[in-house]
Amino acid sequence: MALNLNSGGLPGPGTTYDSDTRVVILSGTEILARGVRLTGADSRDPLNTGDVDYLRAGMVLGQNTTTGLYAPACLGVTTVASTNTGSLNTLLTVSAATAVEVVRRVGSTGTLTISGPPSAAGTVATATVTYTAVNTTTGVITVSAIGANYIAGSWIGDTDGTQIAGATGWVLIGNGSPVRVTNADDDSINVELAAPVIGGLVDSSQIINWPTDTSLIAWVKDQLNSRNGSRFTFDDAYI
Repeated sequence: MALNLNSGGLPGPGTTYDSDTRVVILSGTEILARGVRLTGADSRDPLNTGDVDYLRAGMVLGQNTTTGLYAPACLGVTTVASTNTGSLNTLLTVSAATAVEVVRRVGSTGTLTISGPPSAAGTVATATVTYTAVNTTTGVITVSAIGANYIAGSWIGDTDGTQIAGATGWVLIGNGSPVRVTNADDDSINVELAAPVIGGLVDSSQIINWPTDTSLIAWVKDQLNSRNGSRFTFDDAYI
């Protein structure tokens, strides 16, 4: 769908932008929960290039255990496998966009979580790592020690409770337009998500940061269905 966003100024054609509606839940099967409140300060969509303050449908949200507000559960994924020996034991490599979001949301130093298996189809584990530097150009995050192997594609999260489904579970932003978490001045604002999705037939490919590893896929599915009342099914079960 093309949108002409020209407003005011000289007459004539304005700049044209393309906007695509994402369909995450198939066949009108959405199961909705009571609304939740998003924290704008902790919410961005790093892969939504040029519009990171618009959270797309398919974003996984978790609840901050201190504030009760929701934010993206995954900041991004690792692009290089990590090992518990040698230099790779002190480095996490993510995309540059993810590195920027780590600094913005958590800080230039702090703690993160990494969730993934040690090798393909292995058992998923979550660990907390302390980092001392972030290169927002290369995506390299310097950590004190990882202490275990993690495949490329492992999920990187905050340590505020959003990274694990927990008692309140994860929810999805459902079909339709993205959710903006800034105001007209580009300041972060808290936003009501009136109808978070807790069930339905999911087009897995439309979930932001969807894994390729089978065990990490199973882990994400389990997290999504851990909430009381969650009833997600996934299209890959029928392929």
